[in-house]
Amino acid sequence: MILSEFHFLRPYWLLAFIPLLMVIVLSVKNKLQQGSWQAVCDADLLPFVLQEKLTQQSRMPLFTSSFAAVLTILAMAGPTWERIPTPVFRNAAALVIVLDLSRSMDAGDIKPSRLIRARYKISDLLQKRKDGQTALVVYAASAFTVTPLTDDTETINSQLAALNSDIMPAQGSNTAIALQHAVQLFKNAGLQKGQILLISDDDKITEAIEQADLPKAYQLSILGVGTQEGAPIKLAQGGFLKDSGGNIVLAKLNSSALRKAAQESGGIYQKMTDTDADIERLSHYFDQTAQQSEVQNNDLLLENWVEAGVWLLLPILLLAAFSFRRGLLLGS
Repeated sequence: MILSEFHFLRPYWLLAFIPLLMVIVLSVKNKLQQGSWQAVCDADLLPFVLQEKLTQQSRMPLFTSSFAAVLTILAMAGPTWERIPTPVFRNAAALVIVLDLSRSMDAGDIKPSRLIRARYKISDLLQKRKDGQTALVVYAASAFTVTPLTDDTETINSQLAALNSDIMPAQGSNTAIALQHAVQLFKNAGLQKGQILLISDDDKITEAIEQADLPKAYQLSILGVGTQEGAPIKLAQGGFLKDSGGNIVLAKLNSSALRKAAQESGGIYQKMTDTDADIERLSHYFDQTAQQSEVQNNDLLLENWVEAGVWLLLPILLLAAFSFRRGLLLGS
């Protein structure tokens, strides 16, 4: 026992000694008053003067009840002096969200636009994500880290409103380099595995994954943005993107290609919905993966105090049993 570390886990319970002391003082005062009547009153008249007959059994030993009350208060206060190191378990299933900021994400087949709706979905996913680190990567012709892997999802949330296709230095849809960028974030954090969520309308996803040479340890899930009918792609200078024949290009969502790519990469595919069903499914999937990937972190230990108050319960129970046996608590 280290006396220098002795303390109470719940010291506010020690305040209970104040009302206990008041009860003891009143009990002693009452006993003294009863003793004074015995000294001046005839024995035959004493039962009529006192409200309670003073027999040996009716006099509950003040010491017994007071001692039991003291032990109870000390037990509730939680005395302790010893600490036990406890390993911390951390969620190893980190998630990197990769958001497409190419011009096709400005299409209006999903209102108010594909990109704005994607930002809403990311915010919803972050609210449901309770454990594990999360990062955000954006890309067009090249990829950039908005937020590295962090436990603080509010930091990511605060950056979403500023994300639009105009902030990218060059346009394009280089999904391969974005996936490689996500893998590098995992490696920089010392994580040998993790989850990648690609939010995109890329219709050449198969070639992108082959080019990225994505390791199997990093599973890719995809949230497809757009509709099969598609919509025109707005240009920064105005108008819409046209092909070599002068026809307006429609950005269409190829769900079958995206689904196949996700399945082959160890993840799941989910098309963006008007409800929260898409985020519910993705969140549930990531939570399941997190539970399977929970590992013990031996480098981080929490020291929990061992509560010794439980040992005071034994004498309290013995005193209670003795009091019932003698009829002290029942007054019989």
